Amino acid sequence: MSILKDTVKLTDSVERLNAANMKLQEKVEGIDGRVIRLETRLDTYVEIANRNRLESD
Repeated sequence: MSILKDTVKLTDSVERLNAANMKLQEKVEGIDGRVIRLETRLDTYVEIANRNRLESD
């Protein structure tokens, strides 16, 4: 009987850890999206700066 109780406790712990992991994964995916947008924006700024520099030379 105690093995069954321990198994149930472990199952609950695993389910909580899995839920926490899913929340973290969602946050990481959100951060990834923001980083990609920032990189794209930076690339655009660099292209504009290079174009302006070439035009002014």
